[in-house]
Amino acid sequence: MGSRVDLHAHTTASDGVLSPAELVALARGRGLAALGVTDHDSTEGLAAALAAADAAVTVVPGVELSTDVPGGEIHVLGYFVDPRSPVLQGKLEMLREGRLRRGHRMVERLNAAGVPIRIERVLEIAGDGAVGRPHVARALVEAGYAESIDDAFIRWLVPGRPGYVERQRFTPVEAVGTILEAGGVPVLAHPLHGLDAGEDSRAADAARTFDAAEVERRVAELVAAGLGGLETYYAGYDAAAVAYLERLAAQYGLIRTGGSDFHGPGRAELGSTPMPDDVQAEVVELLRRAAGSSAPG
Repeated sequence: MGSRVDLHAHTTASDGVLSPAELVALARGRGLAALGVTDHDSTEGLAAALAAADAAVTVVPGVELSTDVPGGEIHVLGYFVDPRSPVLQGKLEMLREGRLRRGHRMVERLNAAGVPIRIERVLEIAGDGAVGRPHVARALVEAGYAESIDDAFIRWLVPGRPGYVERQRFTPVEAVGTILEAGGVPVLAHPLHGLDAGEDSRAADAARTFDAAEVERRVAELVAAGLGGLETYYAGYDAAAVAYLERLAAQYGLIRTGGSDFHGPGRAELGSTPMPDDVQAEVVELLRRAAGSSAPG
C-alpha cells in the first residue's frame, strides 16, 4: 500500500514536470495527508504549493540542496525552511548560477563528443526551473541519443562519461548549516545512493552496493554539524536497506522521513514509498517541532 505522506517531490521550479499546484492536486487525488515540496536548489515553488494546500493536504515547505564530496554528490533536504532567509537565498542564487554555467559546459562537452544538442533546448526544457542534469538528459532522449532519462545518465552524464561536469563546490556540512540558518530541519536524502548517483539518477542497485562504513562516517559528520533526520524510506530501498537505516536513525536519534523523489509520472510515483504507520502519523509534527530549534542565535 502506498504511503499517506510523501516528503520528497519536485515541481517545475526545478526539474519536475508538474507545477506546484498540479503536484498538490495529484497528492490530494492520491489521498496523501502531507506532501513535501523539495525542489533542487530552489524555493520558488513553495508559495504556489502552499496556496494550493487545503485541509486535506498539508504542504511541508522544503528544499533539496545539492552538495559536493570527493567522487560525487550528496543531497541534503531541508524541511520547514524560511524561504525569506537571506542566508538560504544567497546560497540558492550561488547554486543556480553554478547550475547554469554547468549546463552550458555539459552541452559544450557533448557537442565536442559528437552529440549536437543545443543549450537553447535545454533551457526551454528547464523553463523557470534551476537547470540540472535531468534537463540535459531529456534533451538527449528527445534528440535520440538515449532511450530514457536513466540511459542518458549512464551513457553521458555520470563521472567518467563525456557530458559530465562537476558542479560548483558546496559541502554537505555547509548545506546543513544553511538549512539551520533558515530555521529548517536538515535531513540526509537517499543515504544509500552511490556517491556518483546524484540528481535524479536511479541506480537500481544503489541500496545493495553501498559502503556501510562510508555511510556511517558521513552520517556521524553531519550529525555533529546539526543533522536532524534521515530519509529512511525511499523509492527502491528493500527491506534490508530500510532496516539498516532504521537502526542508524535510532543510533543517532534522527527523525525518520521518507518519500518517492517524485519528478513526474512514469518513474517513482508520488505516494508509492511504503512507511510504517507510526512514522506517517508523527513525522510532520516531529519536523515542525524541530524546525528552528537548533538554529544559530
